[in-house]
Amino acid sequence: MPQVVAAVLIGAGLLAGMKWLAKEMARAAAATRAAHEQMSRNNPLQSVPKDLGSLEWDAEAGVYRPSDGRNA
Repeated sequence: MPQVVAAVLIGAGLLAGMKWLAKEMARAAAATRAAHEQMSRNNPLQSVPKDLGSLEWDAEAGVYRPSDGRNA
């Protein structure tokens, strides 16, 4: 019988620990979400991509580079 009582106590402790962990994870996620929203409100230009104009292939480097307009 003492084994059953011990198993019930261990199970209750595990359940309480899982509930606490879930609550802490939700709190941390909410804090992270709020911080992300605050950062995006403070810097609205951060998400605007830079317009490089037309690009041309640089075969020597193997990448596209902004066109300087001379070869247009």
